[in-house]
Amino acid sequence: MKFKKALVWSCISREPHPSLNKKEQSIAGVMPLIKALFPGVNDYSFTVIDFNQMMLPYVIPALKKQFPKLESLPASEINATEMVEVNQFLSTRGDEWMYNSNWGVEFKKLLAAT
Repeated sequence: MKFKKALVWSCISREPHPSLNKKEQSIAGVMPLIKALFPGVNDYSFTVIDFNQMMLPYVIPALKKQFPKLESLPASEINATEMVEVNQFLSTRGDEWMYNSNWGVEFKKLLAAT
């Protein structure tokens, strides 16, 4: 699925890109990207706490794996209109990513793979 490169950069760098509006920077704006990375994630009852618990240990590392050069780029070098393909990283069934240790093991294997 395609997303603005600025949104991917913002997730990786954990700071808002100047070209993104408030909605794009919100949980609602980032959820489609999370769902592309982790299809099946339950977003119906996704709280701010769930969002943070998923972003730090899972979303950011998965995006860094797919876009290793973005982390080192300053915001000024990110084309505000450029789109990038974000590929599925690991599917999940609802909240499985939170509670199933096997899911976490599989995530770590994929992260370590070259």
